[in-house]
Amino acid sequence: MGFCGSCQQSGAVPSRTVAPLLQIRHGYRAQWSRLAFAVETESDQWTLRVQDVVGSETLYTAHRSGARAAQVAAAEFAIFRELGFDSGVSPDRLAGELTWQEYW
Repeated sequence: MGFCGSCQQSGAVPSRTVAPLLQIRHGYRAQWSRLAFAVETESDQWTLRVQDVVGSETLYTAHRSGARAAQVAAAEFAIFRELGFDSGVSPDRLAGELTWQEYW
């Protein structure tokens, strides 16, 4: 076994197995009225956040099992906040009409 300066080679052979890749962040962003939505993966669930665009204050945070469910929940909160409980706007429809920008 050879030496190089003050370090000794261990002789260990590098593993040939492929290390799994970890996804750091994946999510979607959208805006509606005065609100900004973020839907992002965290472990085995999706976290949604609704923020006030002006003050950047987080108004609502929740968790859902899928991205679409989180988007609809964000839209539902936004409708109730901006238009009230008697609004006829469908959260599912609003979530589908928003331009969700995907990011990694």
